Amino acid sequence: MSKRTIFTTIIIPVLLISGLIIVLINNPQNPSPELVLAQAHIDFGTLPEWEGPITRSVTARNTSKNTRHIQNVQTGCSYAEITAPAAIPSDKEGTFYITINPETLPADETSATATIFIDSPTTPIVTLTITAAAKRFATLNPNSYDFGDIRPETTYHKTITLTVNAPLDTSDIRLLPSSHSRLTWEINPDTSIITIQLGPLMDWGRFASLLTVAFPNHRTLTLPITANVNIPTTHDP
Repeated sequence: MSKRTIFTTIIIPVLLISGLIIVLINNPQNPSPELVLAQAHIDFGTLPEWEGPITRSVTARNTSKNTRHIQNVQTGCSYAEITAPAAIPSDKEGTFYITINPETLPADETSATATIFIDSPTTPIVTLTITAAAKRFATLNPNSYDFGDIRPETTYHKTITLTVNAPLDTSDIRLLPSSHSRLTWEINPDTSIITIQLGPLMDWGRFASLLTVAFPNHRTLTLPITANVNIPTTHDP
């Protein structure tokens, strides 16, 4: 066998096959998912927390030739629960139910990624993004207040705003008395403006207390109040 024949019939094919193997190794193809969600992202929008838990659903189709079993579902957060089918037959759909409790949701929009584990040798994991935000039944603005450095024998005032979002009878809202006699507050029923009065305080040092708003639905809001009472020095005016 001539050198030219050896080169064309053996060496060139070997080089071509080797190059093809290298290309396949460096460029692996992602297998098609065997569990296909109808939507990979569910947006619950803004959920009023006084309306209780909300449930949405998403379907998933098994595109494989075998029944696929749902082994586990991790929600990726503490405010959602996912109910999954035990198994989905070949070329059939199953329904996943996602329930969110808005009382445990952050006020700002938040996202979580749920992970669905299935007994697929090629695509054992499917992910679902969940987005939601909570609308509180009521808010205080600001939701805490630090009077900062204050002097004894002096009275200080601060106003905050109470906003009620839930359908409540606002005339039944009560401001519970403070545990400290020098910390009082009152609300203007027409404007929902709350006026806080602190002082005079005789003891110097750090002051901390809580004010509580009681609502007719048996819920409450607390307002942390802090201050630092300084004794004036001889150099103070």
